[in-house]
Amino acid sequence: MEIKAIIFDWGRTLFDSMLKKEFPESEKVLEYAQSKGYKLAVASLVSALANATLPERKSQIENSPLRHFFDFAAVTDGDKDLVLDELVEKLNLPRNQILIIDDRIIRGIKYGNRRGHPTVWLQKGKFENELPNEETGQPTFIIKSLEELLGVI
Repeated sequence: MEIKAIIFDWGRTLFDSMLKKEFPESEKVLEYAQSKGYKLAVASLVSALANATLPERKSQIENSPLRHFFDFAAVTDGDKDLVLDELVEKLNLPRNQILIIDDRIIRGIKYGNRRGHPTVWLQKGKFENELPNEETGQPTFIIKSLEELLGVI
């Protein structure tokens, strides 16, 4: 498996939606990924669970100290799959070279599995008991903390 790009989920993966600040380990992980030459992107779905509005989420990402790590950022309050498709198109790489990282099995992991991406499920927090099933498929990797990603990439 040759990974050339990574699409990160934002809320509950890189950013603590409840405390409204970046997780402390996010910068270290993004610095490492960038130092390895990966193209990086971030995707975010603002839903009733997101604890933010669409303009607030866009502002969180654009004003974040993490923003400079990302080649592309996309936010939606609609269909996250469409935003992921948009980012994949912008990254302009084969899907099997773009790693998808998400804390939700039914969102990013399902998307990646159905479209031929390697996937990393960050199994922690609010959705850690949202287990894979036939519809979502199994993630390629399961990590319990974002820092464990350093051993994957």
